[in-house]
Amino acid sequence: MIKMRIKRAAAAVLLAACFGSSSLLSCAYPRKRPAAPSRLESMENRYFTLDFADSSLTRSDLAKHFFTTFPHNDPTQGDVVYDRKKWLNKDLIDLVAGDGLYLYIKARQDDHLFDSFRLTTKACYNLNRDNTGILFVFKGKFPSGKGIWPAWWLNGSNQDSWTYRNTERVVTDADLDRLSGQGHFYDTPSAVNGTDWPAAGEIDIIETINGSNIIHNTIHACPQMCDSEWNHEGEIINCANAQSTDPNAGCSGKPYEVDHPEGTFACLWESDAIRFYYWTPDGDVRKDGGPLSQTPCPDQWTDDVLKNQVQLLETETTCDSELHQQWQCSHCDSSTACIFLNLKMIFNVTLCGKWAGREFDATENALQNCRSYIVGEGKERVHDQYIKIEYVSVTRIEQN
Repeated sequence: MIKMRIKRAAAAVLLAACFGSSSLLSCAYPRKRPAAPSRLESMENRYFTLDFADSSLTRSDLAKHFFTTFPHNDPTQGDVVYDRKKWLNKDLIDLVAGDGLYLYIKARQDDHLFDSFRLTTKACYNLNRDNTGILFVFKGKFPSGKGIWPAWWLNGSNQDSWTYRNTERVVTDADLDRLSGQGHFYDTPSAVNGTDWPAAGEIDIIETINGSNIIHNTIHACPQMCDSEWNHEGEIINCANAQSTDPNAGCSGKPYEVDHPEGTFACLWESDAIRFYYWTPDGDVRKDGGPLSQTPCPDQWTDDVLKNQVQLLETETTCDSELHQQWQCSHCDSSTACIFLNLKMIFNVTLCGKWAGREFDATENALQNCRSYIVGEGKERVHDQYIKIEYVSVTRIEQN
């Protein structure tokens, strides 16, 4: 612990040198900045709010901020099709004016798979001198049921296709369509798929499986990137946390149970800490300083809505060829500091797969049982499940 305190103090000195002295978050509304001088810069830290209670919003507002296709197979080996060019159902995304954006899972009548969606922000987000805190907020409803694995998360990559380096214009869904059927997720980088995971980090804000209504907050990083301390409990955990069954299980806070996965969720990302919040559906989230207000102020929020917080620490862990997978060590070769980069926000729902499938039941055949269920007795229960987005935003939170 003494060594970790020294490392933490050294990290604080470095951050102070880079960003200035730290202090409590202020509620000042972010000052207007000059327009970015280049197209590439305009795609970084592009803050936005989509409040679907506003009946004037259209699909073009969604397209401005999100890709709505993923032209690759599911990285979690779920039984879904994210590639819109291969969808058999054409009504997966439905914007109901003044109510919300509905994102559906629908059975494919010809095979054992389901059409599903994976929304990814076009902008990527980074912390820097002018952006020392970034707040991600979602209000809405997630599906819940056996075999179902919905997620709201942030993922990063250092690859050119992800960050638009050497790209002459903004990438569109139509550009992604050209990748349909071209390679696998692990060898086909794109604006929505980084093949260098977890070299730039991942933050899972909502994950729940099999209708448990238990919310998991998890961080994935390279072995030599980050250690963590969750909820001031004193235990230091590496955020690769390699296990024989999963080469990057990540590090996690305390799972918490909700009546149903709906309400308002928020994640505040800072250079040395990440906080996860939850309000029930009847929470007064639009009041002054609340997560849906014009000027969110996290330091005013009460302890009961703070579900997990993690202190990010530098680590002395190295990539071990016996403990870690070869691909993990090669992806992580240059990721030697606890810095998350180029994060994009993602909404998706998969079925069964590596986690929900393996945890479907307590038998050795859990994954196969899950797959049999979703195309058998559970098919109608899974068909037409949805994520409803009532509100989503990314906001810069200033520090004095």
